[in-house]
Amino acid sequence: MFLSQLILNPRDRQVRFDSARPYEMHRTLLNGGFDGIPKADIGRVLFRVDVDRFGGSPVVLVQSEREPAWGHLPAEYLREEAKCKPLELVVVAGQRLRFRLRANPTKRVAAKNERLGSLMVGKRVGLLTEADQIAWLIRKGVEGGFTIPGEWVPATHPEGGEAVRLPNFRVDAIPEGRDRNDKAGHTAGAFVAVRYEGVLKVTDSARFIATVHAGVGSAKGYGYGLLSVGPA
Repeated sequence: MFLSQLILNPRDRQVRFDSARPYEMHRTLLNGGFDGIPKADIGRVLFRVDVDRFGGSPVVLVQSEREPAWGHLPAEYLREEAKCKPLELVVVAGQRLRFRLRANPTKRVAAKNERLGSLMVGKRVGLLTEADQIAWLIRKGVEGGFTIPGEWVPATHPEGGEAVRLPNFRVDAIPEGRDRNDKAGHTAGAFVAVRYEGVLKVTDSARFIATVHAGVGSAKGYGYGLLSVGPA
């Protein structure tokens, strides 16, 4: 497995076009790093765009099964030479790691209701509240060999006064709006983008490594699912 860092040139026209259309950025990355390789032989490619809140150049992290050759990217696409290194993940059960994940938390509509109608049954819909987004990540952790330290805390809703449970976990769920989800850049049915940052604990090392390889959640070809980890 390999991890690449690409510092984009925000003045480049193709960069601006791709930044508004995740599908197109995915295609540019595949063409730019794996030119001439049959699609079936490329393997899993995950990517995430990290934007500097202070106005710096966007940084794209690309995780791939094959070593890329970034010389086929458009001439002015990068501000500096691409960096790439092998990624060997060694973890043990009980280990705590800092993590970052940009994900598309969803659930499937299980039954017909008056607002959505029968056409929505079985389809994925985005989770919009922080509590639902954190609960989604916890479920993914159970499947993926990790847990998020914390607990649900009983509380009183500030508006209605009824009893509720609030998340008290070592994680921030940062909403990033909606991403366009088609080739033309239309926003209909757009993905819900949430950036998670915090601390996790490995519960099953083999399953966790497999999770990092495969990514977390859906819409991986649109810049979601890349789980980055480092020392806590």
